Amino acid sequence: MDQQQIEDIFNRTFAGLSLFYRDCELSQNLIDKYQVGQIIQERGFTDATYKGGGLATNLRYLIASAHAKDVAALVPQMEEYGLVMLSSQSFFKVLDILKVENKTQILLLEIPEDTVEFFENNSSNIEEQIIEKAKENFNAKVNSEPIPCLLNQEWKNRTALPLGMSESGEFFI
Repeated sequence: MDQQQIEDIFNRTFAGLSLFYRDCELSQNLIDKYQVGQIIQERGFTDATYKGGGLATNLRYLIASAHAKDVAALVPQMEEYGLVMLSSQSFFKVLDILKVENKTQILLLEIPEDTVEFFENNSSNIEEQIIEKAKENFNAKVNSEPIPCLLNQEWKNRTALPLGMSESGEFFI
């Protein structure tokens, strides 16, 4: 792979990258199935929010993505949630798993489908920078108050399922 190809991968993955939150309650058995460096694929659309507060659940997926779509701009009733959506069939690299007391954060980097092999075999200082920022973010928010609207049952239902695996813990890829 030449330098131009690597630059293209980095531009498509990291340019415009933002962090998004998806909190849910999962069994420790399911949480323990995730491994740093693992590539997962989510079959369905992934709902998340750009609003980051404290955790009312035991798990936070912190998703680093340059491709999340702001659904709140299109569907006004979703504005209070700060809803963003990632495409179905999205691929993610598990960058980090951080645990503070009984709360866990799984940091996921959304990667283009054609870069899966590259990200399986490589890491970068940009990934390390994202990990450090995510750790700071989690430590600052873990014990703060949750955002009230994200405690609504409607939102909890949208974000209840694990990412990249079935409810019984079988990974999709």
